[in-house]
Amino acid sequence: MSNGASPSGRAAIDVLICDDNKSLRAVLRDVIGLRPSLRVVGEARDGNEAIEEAARLQPDIILLDLAMPRKTGLDALPELRQVAPAAKIIVFSGFSTASVADEVLALGAVRYLAKGADIDEINDAIEEVAAEPMGAVPAAGPTIG
Repeated sequence: MSNGASPSGRAAIDVLICDDNKSLRAVLRDVIGLRPSLRVVGEARDGNEAIEEAARLQPDIILLDLAMPRKTGLDALPELRQVAPAAKIIVFSGFSTASVADEVLALGAVRYLAKGADIDEINDAIEEVAAEPMGAVPAAGPTIG
């Protein structure tokens, strides 16, 4: 976890937001900022930027969209696991089929959230995933959405 502290004195959970939609990134930044325990440390517009920012920032959580230009989130996922091995990846996508969720979990994501999840679901998922030890995060965690 980061060395920044929340008002409670505990370390804040550092989050990297990866989505090509600038407006959605802004909304997510605001939503995540509602909880003192969470801190957005960076943003990326495509899979290549996601990999660069994950390597540079070493966030606790990577919130990753799948449909992005240049390199999709799906293509970036294995590289993200390599450059930021301690980061836990939550895929946040509009693709809501079970097969997509199964595929991203098999590639190393720890949770799949469908776009449209409400504010509390997003923040609860980030906090739940961050609280679990890396090996203890269930590969087939609940699908929300």
